Amino acid sequence: MSSSLKEISIDELLVGMFIVKMDISWIKSPFLLHRRAVKSKNDIILLKKSGVKILTIDLDKSIISTPQETEQKMAQSENDSVVDELPPEDSVEEINSEQQPQTKIPKNPTPDCLDNPILPLKEELNNAILLKEHACEAFSAINDLVKNNKPIPIKELEPVIDETISSLIRNSQALLTLMHLKRYEEKLFSHSFSVMSLALTFAIKDGVKKDDLKLLGLASLLHDIGWAQLPLNLFGKGKKYSENETKVVHQHQKIANIIVGKSDAIPHTVKQIMMNHHERIDGSGYPNSIEGIQIDNLSKILILTDYYDELVHGLLDRPGLIPSEALRLLYKETVQNKQEKEHVELLIKLLGIYPLTSAIELTSGEKGIVVEVNRDKPLIPVVKIMYTAEGNALAKPLVIDLENDDKKRQIKGVVDFINEKADPKNLLVVEGV
Repeated sequence: MSSSLKEISIDELLVGMFIVKMDISWIKSPFLLHRRAVKSKNDIILLKKSGVKILTIDLDKSIISTPQETEQKMAQSENDSVVDELPPEDSVEEINSEQQPQTKIPKNPTPDCLDNPILPLKEELNNAILLKEHACEAFSAINDLVKNNKPIPIKELEPVIDETISSLIRNSQALLTLMHLKRYEEKLFSHSFSVMSLALTFAIKDGVKKDDLKLLGLASLLHDIGWAQLPLNLFGKGKKYSENETKVVHQHQKIANIIVGKSDAIPHTVKQIMMNHHERIDGSGYPNSIEGIQIDNLSKILILTDYYDELVHGLLDRPGLIPSEALRLLYKETVQNKQEKEHVELLIKLLGIYPLTSAIELTSGEKGIVVEVNRDKPLIPVVKIMYTAEGNALAKPLVIDLENDDKKRQIKGVVDFINEKADPKNLLVVEGV
């Protein structure tokens, strides 16, 4: 341990000390980052509530006040009605509950670990939402650094990747559910986080080793960081780009390459995967028009998962597609040799023929949404019925596992949204959980 670092107990922690390490998981921490200065007495209270016992502080970065100054700061903090950057105390108690899972990432997660969830979907959704909130704050901080031409500190992103893998092992459908929700703000972050979630899910199922999972996770989270220096009105325009707009959009990878080039800590492999995410195996992609065996497997995973999320959420120069139509388009592109057939087939198996949040019509005439995928039997997912056969909205939606349905309902097909009467109460577009 460096001479400037000192291990202390939580009872020795003072306002002004600079924390570099805690003895709890990142996701249990009440703060975005483990490396931070203690700003007030409230910080110490929240750390205690989160279960922190031992911390490591950096004495060189600590600015410890005199006893009189410390007492004054503590008195001031007690009068503060709002504490910056902190969640409300009840949310800290929830984070610190005994039910909060501590999932150790296996040395090499096996493909079948995704098929045997540790937690029910509903329970893991709460963890996934919390994880996404923390990740959004980290991503925003990174964006600010990028805008000020400063290097990206990847140490701050590593916990995001680790906890994402842990969440996928507990129940991979939680993060995939969040991925398919309608987006109104933070579109760049939501896209990056969702692509990382899907890419890591795919990679685990594809047998990718743990070290490579982390490289892929970092590349996925940063792959569109070049957009931080471009007009975001073009990101998800949903309409055909002009020739000049296309030229601007095609610059985002080169800008990203310059940005990550400022940080020696970012591995070359990560930079290469990022640079390749708009290539296609037939050579029709950009910026380098590479093809076939020139594209490594991790790059191919990012290419496919990034493209799927763009298709579903309308992040290209076209409106978004419903998930099943996006998968259909991807399968069509395997015939055109733009996508690897084996990869697209694995993605379909992973997401199901009717992916999460798909709006479907049953043979009974009832309509609803897919809330859980049966990966062994993709035609019979768990659905939440929102409309009766007569088209009336249910006061209390009915959740049915089609595999064990007494009435033997089956999915007739996806809802045709071209028909204005298909969803009169707007119940089939999932906006939250």
